[in-house]
Amino acid sequence: MDRFVVAMSRRELRGSLRHLMLYGTCMALGIAALVALTGLRAAVSQAVQERARELMGADLMLRARSPFSEAIEGELAAWLRNGASLARVTSFGSMALAERSGRTRLVHVQALEPNFPFYGEVVTDPPKRWQLDASAYAVVDPALLIQLDLQIGERLRIGEVTFEVRAAALKAPGTFGLRASVAPRVFIPARFLESTGLIQQGSLVEYLAYVGIPGEVAEVDRALNQWLDPRRGLLAAERTTARTVERYQRDLSDSFATLSRYLGLIGLTALLLGGVGVATGVRVFVREKLDTAALLRALGARSWQVSAIYLAQAGLLGSVGALVGVAGGYLVQALLPPLLSGFLPVQLSFQPDLRLGAIGLLLGFSLSVLFAAWPLLELRKVTPLRALRRDVEPAEEALPSKTLLFVFLLVLTSLSLWQAPTWRVGWAFTGGILVALGVLAGTARILCVLLRHSFPRRAPFWLRQGIANLFRPKNQTLATVLTLGFGLFLVGSVQLLQANVLSELAVETGPDRPNLVLFDVQRDQLPGVAARLEERGARIRARAPMVPARIESLNGEAARELSTRRGASEEAAEDEEFDAGWALRREYRLTYRAHLTETETLVAGRWWDASVPDGEPTPVSLDHELADRLGLRVGDSIGWNIQGVRVESTVANLRDIDWGRFSTNFFVVFPPGVLEAAPQTVVLLAHLAGEDERAVLQRDLVGEFPNVSIIDATRLLEAVKVVVGQVSLAVRFMAAFTLATGLAVLVAAASTARFQRVREALLLRTLGGRSRTVRGVLMSESCILGALAASVGLTLSVVSSWALVRFWFAQPFHLPLGNLAVLWLATVIISSTLGATHVRSALTRPPLVGLRDPSRG
Repeated sequence: MDRFVVAMSRRELRGSLRHLMLYGTCMALGIAALVALTGLRAAVSQAVQERARELMGADLMLRARSPFSEAIEGELAAWLRNGASLARVTSFGSMALAERSGRTRLVHVQALEPNFPFYGEVVTDPPKRWQLDASAYAVVDPALLIQLDLQIGERLRIGEVTFEVRAAALKAPGTFGLRASVAPRVFIPARFLESTGLIQQGSLVEYLAYVGIPGEVAEVDRALNQWLDPRRGLLAAERTTARTVERYQRDLSDSFATLSRYLGLIGLTALLLGGVGVATGVRVFVREKLDTAALLRALGARSWQVSAIYLAQAGLLGSVGALVGVAGGYLVQALLPPLLSGFLPVQLSFQPDLRLGAIGLLLGFSLSVLFAAWPLLELRKVTPLRALRRDVEPAEEALPSKTLLFVFLLVLTSLSLWQAPTWRVGWAFTGGILVALGVLAGTARILCVLLRHSFPRRAPFWLRQGIANLFRPKNQTLATVLTLGFGLFLVGSVQLLQANVLSELAVETGPDRPNLVLFDVQRDQLPGVAARLEERGARIRARAPMVPARIESLNGEAARELSTRRGASEEAAEDEEFDAGWALRREYRLTYRAHLTETETLVAGRWWDASVPDGEPTPVSLDHELADRLGLRVGDSIGWNIQGVRVESTVANLRDIDWGRFSTNFFVVFPPGVLEAAPQTVVLLAHLAGEDERAVLQRDLVGEFPNVSIIDATRLLEAVKVVVGQVSLAVRFMAAFTLATGLAVLVAAASTARFQRVREALLLRTLGGRSRTVRGVLMSESCILGALAASVGLTLSVVSSWALVRFWFAQPFHLPLGNLAVLWLATVIISSTLGATHVRSALTRPPLVGLRDPSRG
């Protein structure tokens, strides 16, 4: 680099460090958010890939809702003949009773054979007590010890069998997050399964077979793919799901996908805001250095040398900001896993990714130079004559070159595609940003024209002058509205997305809402259960019969053939095919009633109002989303297999169901008079105030009806709130980066016209203006600019957030007007305050001194 440029850059930097620190802070915040979130996503992906086999405990898992068919048993026997290992697990929900404390809890029972798992180490406390032999021992999740006031060595009753708690499983294959919080796991020996008496007609049971295949991971994967491909049709026909380690990896990653997409959007938004802050900060700096640049030109410096002096400063401070950002990103990445411990599929240990740090440094330098290049173009038009005639300002600003615009678009597109989950989302994000910039610029011009034509000529002088300042020569109105409006567009979008994501996680509560759910109640047990509820003061809010059934045909075509054709197993199916295959294979819980519930809305067809004539197909009501998956419309036919009896039905209507509300919601509803004689269980919703009263009721019911499972919704909500609270904290924590960057951009944008405001304040004072009047003029100008930018930016944020929530997150959109009002008001207040603060020194010193050197104001 030219020695003159280096020397002048070093000299200028010493005097300009304070002014350029603001845009360095913007870049540091943007890089920190990007490094932290990208690092977290990469760490989760790597941990899942490395530990999926260990977390699954086997190479292949087969799962069914009923005992495996002869065909599937034959496949398992073939694996055994080929040297594989086999372990069976039966999984179901049940109530557990701690004998000493008398407390009860819904648990997830896993009756397993002693050779499972095949991979990974099961860590217990006390150590090395995992092996479940022929004795009535149980190993439990640590949370259950606290919830039931249970200690190692004490007795835990499950069904008709009492187990001794042998250890707590600190690390074992299985579920995580919310499901583990709602129903802690209890591992028992498989030989005691029948003795519990809990597997009855209509019970919700999963039958699992785990296969361990000797050999290297790559060889095992190839063997599994060769085995699985020709058997997809068989698995679908036998209503059996196959899951390999590769599929398990995808499932674990998908559990983090929604939050990851949202956090990635925050990171990219913060980085773009950082770029806006750079451009704005450098713009302010350049406006103050025009006279210096003219003097250098008069002394013989070339145009490119003058531009290079200040571009070098921008690149240097951008690099320093990026370095600080990378360090901050590593720190945030280390803090996020504890915040998301209940939501992440795996435990993470922080290891800084040096490659990601290098990318962050390169991005910081590149973006600093790129965003600074636009305002620095103005220095190319500075002539030596300006050193003598600085009051004569050019009428137009420098426009970016085509090359610079191309580079900007290339960088924006590359960042969007890098951070977005799919290339379509990346292109959409890029297009959205460009459209937002275009709308902001066009709207700003239109509003300025409207304001000029509706000039309030009878308003006070300070207001008229403030409005007139928006149209003075070399005004910064468009630049300020564009910068501030774009920043608010990004910040507002993040805040609206945060509000909608968190509102979707909210759970309905109320003093009279049901807080007890009783299921697996046999029909002959219903009078006794109802009597116990009444004795304890509980009120039954709803009851619904449940009849297990499977789809046998759709519109006359066998479900087995449809399932085979539509996608067989989950392994190779695309999303749409998987939905259809799942809907065909699953076991349904049918109910019957004569009316809609408060959580349902009819969206197609008519509700039944009369009994079904003999010999006619039975009308049924379907959830509209289920009908979409099955490809059904009103009038189509469904053949059901209900406990070996075929029942023909016709789709009479479709319902929209609010699954987020606590009610007896069902995919399929029959009319009364059809299923009453079928084998069935009953689910009850009840309300009972008082935690102690609910605990006593659960203890009595478990003692008298051990097969009945009870969920205390209060505890369920507590478990949900713990996980949701962790997610909310992480979302707000990362959104704070966007807000902090947005605040820095707001300060920078409000400083854009600082140089002109200082000169104007000095001129008004020279003409006799009082300090209060001068302050009013400047505050009114800043207030109007802030209001225009806030109005346009926040309106755009509402439109973009609505589109994202509806079409990307697939959720209903909620508009938090309070949050928007706070953002709008804060923008106007801060903008007005900064507008007056910037010229404070111009109001306290002689005007002539200030006019000679306004850059010091």
